Amino acid sequence: MSKKLPIAILAFIVALGFALRFRGLDSAGFIEDEVHKIEAARSYLRGNFLVNLEHPMLMKSLISVSVTAADCWNRSASHAHLIPEEVAVRLPNVVFGALTAVVLFLVAREFFGFGVGILSALLWATGVFAISINRIAKEDTLLVFFTWLAFYLFLRARELSKTDVPGSERWFASSGASFGLMLASKYFPHYLGLNFLCHYLWGKMGNAPPRRWRNTLLVLGGLRIGFYLG
Repeated sequence: MSKKLPIAILAFIVALGFALRFRGLDSAGFIEDEVHKIEAARSYLRGNFLVNLEHPMLMKSLISVSVTAADCWNRSASHAHLIPEEVAVRLPNVVFGALTAVVLFLVAREFFGFGVGILSALLWATGVFAISINRIAKEDTLLVFFTWLAFYLFLRARELSKTDVPGSERWFASSGASFGLMLASKYFPHYLGLNFLCHYLWGKMGNAPPRRWRNTLLVLGGLRIGFYLG
């Protein structure tokens, strides 16, 4: 039970966060930015990827998948069970917004322990500002999720490199892939630089093993793959 209880608590927090974000998701119409997103997503489904080029493609690709699934459901569903377009467009952010609680738990637990990790996850799941952002189709939700996931994976890689160098390389590559998905969500490359700067300074204080160029290349290689997949 001691191992299952933390998982159960975290699952409850994620479910709570999802419910708070999902409830009444279609109660408000699209804002201007969401209109551009749905137009781009519909264009993607027609094979036209040149719409709304000033923004990365990951969010619009996820909306395309969600809208397609909703259209398939609506063709056979009764009128009372139709999925509104607002729900289909905003659902990817609701899912990733709720799952961000898990990522924040993992990061906070690494630094401050289990209790602070759970509190961090709960505050994110129930925070009014976080909920309001996650309920609209803007790139910030995916940016937060993949940035903090990349931070966590890089942190675990550095810790594991003290005892298991081959195993840590997979974590470095995974961190790079998450940074790539971050860039595919929003063009904020400086977060990658800040991550390297943080660990460089941490290493100078003797709190981390020295940086290996191979690990940096693994991060950059994973970033490239993650960006193109996004």
